[in-house]
Amino acid sequence: MRDFSYFCTMAGIYIHIPFCNSKCAYCGFYSLPSLKLEERFLEALKAEIVDRKQYLQRGPHCELDPQSPAPKGNHGMPTINTIYFGGGTPSLLSIKEIGELLHLINTHYPVAPNAEITLEANPDTLSLEYLKGLRQIGFNRLSIGIQSFFDNDLKYLSRRHDSQHARQCIDWAKQAGFSNISIDLIYGLPTSNAEQWNKNLDIFFAYSLPHLSAYALTLEPNAILTKQIKQGKLPPVSEEDALRDYEILCQRAAENSYLHYEISNFCRCGMHSKHNASYWFGTPYIGFGPSAHSFDGTSRQWNISSVEKYIDARRETARLQDQKVPRPVSEKEQLSPEQLYDEYVMLRLRTHWGIDLKWLKREMGERFSTYCEQHAKHLVAQGKLSQTREFLYLTDEQMLFADGVAEELFWES
Repeated sequence: MRDFSYFCTMAGIYIHIPFCNSKCAYCGFYSLPSLKLEERFLEALKAEIVDRKQYLQRGPHCELDPQSPAPKGNHGMPTINTIYFGGGTPSLLSIKEIGELLHLINTHYPVAPNAEITLEANPDTLSLEYLKGLRQIGFNRLSIGIQSFFDNDLKYLSRRHDSQHARQCIDWAKQAGFSNISIDLIYGLPTSNAEQWNKNLDIFFAYSLPHLSAYALTLEPNAILTKQIKQGKLPPVSEEDALRDYEILCQRAAENSYLHYEISNFCRCGMHSKHNASYWFGTPYIGFGPSAHSFDGTSRQWNISSVEKYIDARRETARLQDQKVPRPVSEKEQLSPEQLYDEYVMLRLRTHWGIDLKWLKREMGERFSTYCEQHAKHLVAQGKLSQTREFLYLTDEQMLFADGVAEELFWES
């Protein structure tokens, strides 16, 4: 069933915490392996949260009923249904520091009483006391970067925790009162094989967690691992192994009643990540912190990927506030109708829900829906794409080639 009514009238907030205890070898996200700038960063972050509260006032988009106005909270803004602390390692912040940020958001933004509030966490930063503290200040979803339950994999990835502590963290999370728990696992590792990957999945299913994010090991250009492999210090990544593990993953997930709702994400019924799913549905969100992105429905905006420059820009903005000449801390791109179409195709093909042809015609116009259907015909005939009366979507097998399929549906300029 391709029902997505729960995405109507959503808006989200993302907070990027750019600090880690150390850089993992495979990581390509922006972060610093130091907390030296933490205090100054938090001051700048709080200022941005307050200064940009007008950003979402245009209201979120509703796919099901475009004639219905989005419900507004106080301050004339749409209701915030999801808050997501990512990084970096957000769990490096103290409960007091995170609590202050949540309080500031609740003060300046109309947060829904049942909002999904997620924290990404690394096992090496977690304790039972810390997890209890997160529950007390309002977090109701946890995403733990386990990556593997085997120490040889963790060593290859340069993770700071071991397999025993990974399991302990899941037990602690449940004991602290979290029921909405997701973990990350990485497959296609040179240190693993089919048997070990199956055992990783056995452990996950034994915990009966509602959500799994599973990623093929990808060599990011600026990652330490990429350089080490090129230098012959570590064994290379095999695409064949990744494909094998992906097929195992899809089969095991289906056998255990997990919905494959996005290329890398699996969940029990109704337990998808509402925040991440909102990205794929084009709902507006605002991102705070260095390198964080925002989307208001027609344009994208992204902050500079430097803690130092982010802090300096926020300080200069505060100094010039009375003169109404703020120093830019971000870049902005206004999206054309053709770019919005391309983004819609690209993002929706990553998901179980797929491209809604009826919505495309109603919201973007007949020229886009006709173009999409015409260019999809040969892909459907070749078995690269699946189609029902109103949807174009990818099966498990087809999802591995989502980017290539999307490119063939992109608007030709």
